[in-house]
Amino acid sequence: MKDLNFFESYLDKREFSINKEFIYYTLSILLILSILIYSIYNQIKIRIISKDIYRLRVTVEDERTNKKVDQVSNKKEELDELKDFVEKIKLLDNTLEEESVIDNRLLEAIQYSLPNEIFLTSISIYTEYIEIIGVAEDKWSIADLVGNLGRIEEFKEVFISNISKGDIYYSFVINIGLKDVNMDGVNGEDEVYEETD
Repeated sequence: MKDLNFFESYLDKREFSINKEFIYYTLSILLILSILIYSIYNQIKIRIISKDIYRLRVTVEDERTNKKVDQVSNKKEELDELKDFVEKIKLLDNTLEEESVIDNRLLEAIQYSLPNEIFLTSISIYTEYIEIIGVAEDKWSIADLVGNLGRIEEFKEVFISNISKGDIYYSFVINIGLKDVNMDGVNGEDEVYEETD
């Protein structure tokens, strides 16, 4: 018979043994589960994205939406054309301002050139010349006016085309040729601006 030793379990060292098969099976099951979960997750994402694509396709293929997109595209093209047109007008306006021969300064110069004895009845402004019609008390006042106008830089030539003696006053017509005149009129016609007193 064998003796029973109750303390024997405490005296022997136990060896811890790892079962390799158990570890392989556990890792394999975990790997398969993770692949399965990842596949299910991807399938759910694919279905959600497919639904979104379907909704977007329906929106894109909707006739009302396409009409609105076409209208917006047409409006954008019109807006671009108008912007180009406005830019051309601004450029043309700046060019006209730079090349303008007749301006307020020139009209003021004519006004300051008038002797006290002269009264203007009309000023006609054409693209190539200015025509001044007026009355004067004597011929010397008309000669002073022609001399004063001849000193203005923008005038190429100043000449009296007509002087006639009335009952009290002399009537006259003075033609003034302008320097640096560009003919850009429509159909070659001159524009006429008249100022009467």
